[in-house]
Amino acid sequence: MPKCNIGDRVEVLDKPNWPDGGYKIANWEGTIVEIIENPAGYVVMKADKTGYNMMFHKKEFEQIQPSIKAEQISDHDETLGFIDALQRKTKGNSSVYVNLDIYFGYIYK
Repeated sequence: MPKCNIGDRVEVLDKPNWPDGGYKIANWEGTIVEIIENPAGYVVMKADKTGYNMMFHKKEFEQIQPSIKAEQISDHDETLGFIDALQRKTKGNSSVYVNLDIYFGYIYK
């Protein structure tokens, strides 16, 4: 059984013999939000796709590494939102000068 901690990223494994068109939540990703003590071996994952908390046995998923690309897109979107807000605020005022020094850094565990 994989060792897992709250905050770990996981992906739900496929169940090849699942009836009626296959296991619909196979390959879903999420974050572990709770370790269940009783019954042992279960965790609660918050699914990225729906935002729902779902309980799985530890054998039903595999741990994955966070996507650096996803983090970069997320940071990029926040920066663009900030720039858009500045542009709306200063629209029509040609005397406004804005200088932005932006540092993009990542923290790896």
